[in-house]
Amino acid sequence: MSTTIYLVRHAEAEGNIGRRCHGHYDSMLTKRGLKQAELVGQRFASQYLDAVYSSDLWRARHTAMAIAWPHKLPVIERPALREIYMGDWEDQAWAALPIQNPALYDIWCNRPWECRPPKGETIMEAGARVLEEMRNIAKEEDGKTIAIVSHGSAIRGVLTLALGLRAEDMMQVGWGDNTCVAKMVFHDDGSIEIPYRNDNSHMPQELSTFASLKWSDDKDVPVSPQMWFRPVNWDDPEDKRMCLDMFHQIYWPTYGRDTYTDAQIEARLKGFQEICPDAVSFGMLGHEIGGVICMNTVENRDTEIGEMGGTCILEKNRGFGFGPQLMTHAVCTYRRMGKKILQAQPAKFNPGAVKFYTRNEFEPYGEFEAENGTFLVLRRRIAAE
Repeated sequence: MSTTIYLVRHAEAEGNIGRRCHGHYDSMLTKRGLKQAELVGQRFASQYLDAVYSSDLWRARHTAMAIAWPHKLPVIERPALREIYMGDWEDQAWAALPIQNPALYDIWCNRPWECRPPKGETIMEAGARVLEEMRNIAKEEDGKTIAIVSHGSAIRGVLTLALGLRAEDMMQVGWGDNTCVAKMVFHDDGSIEIPYRNDNSHMPQELSTFASLKWSDDKDVPVSPQMWFRPVNWDDPEDKRMCLDMFHQIYWPTYGRDTYTDAQIEARLKGFQEICPDAVSFGMLGHEIGGVICMNTVENRDTEIGEMGGTCILEKNRGFGFGPQLMTHAVCTYRRMGKKILQAQPAKFNPGAVKFYTRNEFEPYGEFEAENGTFLVLRRRIAAE
């Protein structure tokens, strides 16, 4: 008998919009990702399914839950369905790779089938691993119709192999947008029929991750610019000057005044970095400083809360969508420190900052009065419940 498998890519996760290498890194879905998961669940609500399988990573499991829920089915987790393992590239900003290892990154962009991240695996190895598990599942669920939720690079490898293409023909497969679907029929003779692939017809343009990143399915790099991050080096005079200038810019809209001296700002920020070097980092555009992000690691140090200390994007770089990349850097930094909640406290009279944090998935938690006026408490959960 033949087994029909709908192979689904997970919904939008932090790494997708934060532009970070999240292979086995266990990232969460974004708010848009939750909406995408709901839509792909609706797509399958009227499609008979015998079972739903998923990678054991959070972003895949929770996409699978949306598909399984209308059918009252459990989600069966299989670690072999995971994304490509990125090795030393795990949780690195994509934009850091051409700086740190330009030759290997060039291979990733132009000959991805050959690229092995240091201590990681190739797309084709990930594809072979996932396809083997799919064949095992097809035998276990012989003659049935099931859905499997996996990951972008792994699915690309699967489709290259299942279509009988050479590894170097991978570019013909293209990338599938978040929650795209491939219908695959596994026959008893070992052959695989693929009526369609990379189908996201259930997704309106305004919810498409590809559309938000200006990324088409035949490209390996989104058009939208990307940042990488490095700690501020106070021994470098230019680093010091740029950081102090940007923090003076932060204080005016935050407090309605700037009474801090350079020495006070430097001492405060160095204190944050003593706890975590990444706490005060430049957002880099190539070799050029594009902005700064600060995490106040002193406040709430012994709690589950990670406190934001401020962000500033240089004026010429504003409007390019760097906010999610800055916030994902903060999320990943604090997550490594064991924090569960990211908190920001912008002034109520600073609508730009309030809008910035709200747009980046912070929600109202409270407010308080201080010497300089009313301040809001906004929070974003960064640990899976």
